[in-house]
Amino acid sequence: MKKAFVVDFDGTITVQDVGFSIIKELANEGWKEVGDLWVDKKIGTEKCGKMQWDLIKYDDNYIKDFVKKFDINKGFIEFIEEMKKNSYEMVIASDGYDVYISEILKRYGLENLKVICNSAKYNEGWKLSFLNSSKECAFCGNCKRDIVDDFKSKGYKVYYIGDGHSDICASKNADVIFAKSFLKEYCEKEKISYYNFNNFFDIMKYI
Repeated sequence: MKKAFVVDFDGTITVQDVGFSIIKELANEGWKEVGDLWVDKKIGTEKCGKMQWDLIKYDDNYIKDFVKKFDINKGFIEFIEEMKKNSYEMVIASDGYDVYISEILKRYGLENLKVICNSAKYNEGWKLSFLNSSKECAFCGNCKRDIVDDFKSKGYKVYYIGDGHSDICASKNADVIFAKSFLKEYCEKEKISYYNFNNFFDIMKYI
């Protein structure tokens, strides 16, 4: 059977949640209250993102320099090589933003990977775009579930790798789940089968 891997970015490919770190360290006061509304599902990613990024008074060059301190998780380079060697499909699916995702991937020579995410452009303030949101659900800016479902409709066995709130819907529709952090806790609470991982070497043991 054909295999496809849908991989979260923040806290999964990267060791730390880069998007959250940008908000926490660079946004003015008020970001936490907005974030709490998102966690409680009182607002979606689009509204949360626009409100929080409005509190950031630094331009894109500053952001790109800021994210130089963030590393990718152990084994991700080897994982990519495994994907290519076996002709597996792989897409990075993130509810984060291209301004830092592309910068980090480029630093590791991975700029040619397929990425589906939200967009953040600076022009006298931040302008956010959410081109992959679901028509049925307005919570996530980038509907990862649609990405999983598209692969499944084409006959792929879908493996989902993630750690956070925005990974829940997509992972439930996947055939195999690799989870850590919040997603792991959710799977355990809901009695959903999953494989635990800390880095991509862990995942490669199961492939």
